[in-house]
Amino acid sequence: MKKLKLMCIILIALFMITGCTTSKSYTYQVETGDTIKIQLDTTDGYDISSDLPFTISKDGETLSQGTFITIDQYNQYLEAIRQDSKVVILDSGSKDGIHYTFYAYDNSEYNYIIQIDDSNTGVLLGNPNSKEEAEACFTLISFHKDA
Repeated sequence: MKKLKLMCIILIALFMITGCTTSKSYTYQVETGDTIKIQLDTTDGYDISSDLPFTISKDGETLSQGTFITIDQYNQYLEAIRQDSKVVILDSGSKDGIHYTFYAYDNSEYNYIIQIDDSNTGVLLGNPNSKEEAEACFTLISFHKDA
């Protein structure tokens, strides 16, 4: 009996240490012909809508909004932001099957332009509120091309 009680205490402690992570995902057939899956970590009150454009919210407040674009639109958009004097590129790189550029427009919008690897699809993800909110949403979301 003591072993069972000790085992229960250990399991409860492990559960409390690891916590719970929840997520929500949607799969879209986009105009490029690709099937794209979006997944959002919904822990801590975050949520994502299934509509297009999709919205990321926290505790009912919309934080970011995203839409799909073609790879040609992605390239045109990337070139345009590189030439715009009101744009400050904050970060760019690759992670989890995407290439991204994070930029501020006129110090009033914080946006990501994303290319999904092995696809003809990109994503525009915009946040009109703050750099920190935009980064939080980007950290919690992932994009994958389904086979």
